[in-house]
Amino acid sequence: MVSGAAGRLGRRIVARALADDRLQLAAALVRATSAVDGRSIDTVVGTDGGGLTFSSDASAIAEGRVLIEVATKAAALEHAARAAEVGAPILMATTGFDASERATLEGYAAKVPVVIAPNLSLGIAVLTDLVRRASKALAAYDLEILELHHNKKRDAPSGTAWSLGRAAAEARGQDIERDAVCARAGETGARGREEIGMMAIRGGDIIGEHTVYLVSDTERVELTHRAATRDTFAAGAIAAAHFLAGASPGLYSMNDVLGL
Repeated sequence: MVSGAAGRLGRRIVARALADDRLQLAAALVRATSAVDGRSIDTVVGTDGGGLTFSSDASAIAEGRVLIEVATKAAALEHAARAAEVGAPILMATTGFDASERATLEGYAAKVPVVIAPNLSLGIAVLTDLVRRASKALAAYDLEILELHHNKKRDAPSGTAWSLGRAAAEARGQDIERDAVCARAGETGARGREEIGMMAIRGGDIIGEHTVYLVSDTERVELTHRAATRDTFAAGAIAAAHFLAGASPGLYSMNDVLGL
């Protein structure tokens, strides 16, 4: 099941799922007010949907069906609660959750397998692993994160930036909620030794770019990931769906999907 199926990413995930002989698309969920609710997938996605239509009926979330969630935060929270109740594995790729909401999502892992993926890219999973190791090895270096996205993205910094910052903070024994600095302006004073800076740029149709800087007085290390197309994320979603289909209840990440 793909929730948020009418969005730009949702449509690519639907197309990828339909093209995968090992998967069967059970539902393409959209909001009740969506212009495509009830329309054939073929006419919107341009791929043979096998007679499936877009639907706002959340009862399609059922036991044994993997929920790929890329809808808005409100819809994602509602769908995740239902999935946990009925026994449907959850791939949560929606971002923008606060600490309490994230804790709720993580709690569902006691009932069903849950992958929380602020970024579905397999490359970002590798980048996160590299950031964790580099942050620990270069613990005295200043750490800054810059992310770029399209002008319609609703949250800033991105969920991926937070995920990268969290990986770095954990590697250094720090608290990302305490040490994150998401904007600087005016008389900020000298940079704090444990600050983890996160800055956001929004413009045009930038699909997604993240750079982690590790800076000392004598050198700078940059770790960068750039997404070329949204199929980068759609491919990761399909890989995660295969993983979840055979997973036991528990909390996972894209690192687990890759076996890192």
